[in-house]
Amino acid sequence: MAVLVVNERADAPYTERAVAEWLRACRVPGLAVAGAHVPGRRRKDAGQEADFIVFTPNSCVCIEVKGTFSQFGGVLSCPVNGSWSMLGYEGDPVHVRGGDVNPIYQAKSAMYALKALTEKATGAEQFVSALVVIVPRSGTTVTLDKPTKRMMPKGVDILLGDRPNDLFTWFQRGTFHRQVWTVDRVRAMLDQLGVNDSGASASALAMEGFGGGAESAAPREVVSDMGFVDHWSARGMEAASTATSDTTPDLLFDRQTSRVSWGTTESRRPRRSGRRTRRGERRALGSLLIAGLAAVVLGGGIWLVVSASHSLAEHNRGSRPVTTSVDAPAGLPPEAGTPGSAQVSLVPQQGTRPGCYPFQPDC
Repeated sequence: MAVLVVNERADAPYTERAVAEWLRACRVPGLAVAGAHVPGRRRKDAGQEADFIVFTPNSCVCIEVKGTFSQFGGVLSCPVNGSWSMLGYEGDPVHVRGGDVNPIYQAKSAMYALKALTEKATGAEQFVSALVVIVPRSGTTVTLDKPTKRMMPKGVDILLGDRPNDLFTWFQRGTFHRQVWTVDRVRAMLDQLGVNDSGASASALAMEGFGGGAESAAPREVVSDMGFVDHWSARGMEAASTATSDTTPDLLFDRQTSRVSWGTTESRRPRRSGRRTRRGERRALGSLLIAGLAAVVLGGGIWLVVSASHSLAEHNRGSRPVTTSVDAPAGLPPEAGTPGSAQVSLVPQQGTRPGCYPFQPDC
């Protein structure tokens, strides 16, 4: 699977030919229209030419290609609202269209014009992004100093294209959502752009992964050497168009193996379920420990109460006067006031302290 490039010019500059080859090697399902004329948003606007307009099943990107002029290379400074510069080079280090401050202006105007065209062709204004690809002069090394994403205009980006896989990485860095571009919509856009290339037939677009009118195309799934599965085949797109947002294909990146792969949010759910299960197990274990501790405390309290009751009973028995009868020896007169037997009272002597039990007052 690779981007299908159509409408190429034989006299295209080296930089555009290089980007066309990189698009073919992208292994991204889609269609790239080279040198397309985008009509202006107003009747008085002459319109402009975009170096490439790339359609994928879920995106539309307007690409402007710029080559550097410096023979020595260096750091290319790319402010949003100012002129671009390169240390040691006088003037603009890349080609700038007349009336523009820098290439971002050219990319933005093409993006807005193309967005207006999508509403005319499809009946709905679709999201369109813009990308400025910087191709260094042969034999030079260029470093890009561009603004942060927050400072860039919405939908616009700058890419240093000094390696063939840079463009592929840019297309694969986001999360892919539901299909936006179908065979019929892409064909309608080609009519508006005035592109009549036999290579962009309905069957060819269906084979590239665009849904809608793909019944005649043989579905296929291709696993690339980059490790992702092409889910944008005819069968995959048909399933994706009827799926909910929970089952839309997502781009997954494994940081340990540095491999890019296609997956779904459902494929990540078992991992979440595992985490929930482990949380439930930890909560159940904590509840069990708390219940065990409560049982120990309750048992200790019962033991203390029983022990206290037993001690109280023993104390009551020990403090009650006990009278026993001791028969007087024969021949001895009984003591006065004693009815023939000696009464011995066994009571605690004064000065001795009876036993205590827990919670007894004055104990």
